[in-house]
Amino acid sequence: MKRLALALALSIALAPAIALAQARTQFPSTVMLTDATTTSSSANFKPATGVRTFQAYGATSSGAGAATIVIEVSNIEAAVNSTNVDWITAGTITLTLATTRSSDGFTMDAPWRNVRARVTAISGTGAAVSVVMGNAQ
Repeated sequence: MKRLALALALSIALAPAIALAQARTQFPSTVMLTDATTTSSSANFKPATGVRTFQAYGATSSGAGAATIVIEVSNIEAAVNSTNVDWITAGTITLTLATTRSSDGFTMDAPWRNVRARVTAISGTGAAVSVVMGNAQ
């Protein structure tokens, strides 16, 4: 009886950790851009679900700076990444940069075929930004 009670107590105690681990496995994050220092676009990603989260973060090596990142979407099968013609802005993330990292983001619930991140402006000494998409394949 004591073993049964102990097993039950352990299973109840570990259930949240197991659920969190399963959620992280089912809904991984995808790095779209890493330490972008100039205006640039990420690769074209094909998300696994309609519900996604986007988070941009960045910092400077000295002083203040700023960055603007747009998350763009397209339903065109072979969207051209080198132009902006095939892409629609789904959201804009504006960061005020400093030597300590800042971050912002948003959630989107729309099943677009393609998504990309594009840094449209970045300033500041040693300014760099990264973008991560949650719930992607």
